[in-house]
Amino acid sequence: MFEEFRIKYLGIQPVAKVTTNQLERLIAREFPEYIDEVTCKFYKVRGDKPNGINRISAAILKLVNKNISLIDPYIEMANADSRDVLSQAEYPRCSKLGFVDFDKKKMMSIYLDDWREYSKWLNE
Repeated sequence: MFEEFRIKYLGIQPVAKVTTNQLERLIAREFPEYIDEVTCKFYKVRGDKPNGINRISAAILKLVNKNISLIDPYIEMANADSRDVLSQAEYPRCSKLGFVDFDKKKMMSIYLDDWREYSKWLNE
């Protein structure tokens, strides 16, 4: 809710925050048969802070769309440059547009659509 306010009234693109509990729930939801295996795979994700690692891991979960064979390639991509997976998962419309500058109203609409899509997936 607060993020939508920031988009609508400040034009700020939100940054997702993913707790360890949320990540554990996402893994269980996306891969109920492979919780331990997927959890172990995510130990390979590199990042500066736990929230960053959780955020990258959640982005990977969204992008693989329940296809476990895609996790390792996305981890490699994320470890090379985490923005590659974060932008595709959290900001798919902006990512496809190449983060081109549009008028403020159009950008806020794109930010809002991206945020709503990601938030819905995150909280299913």
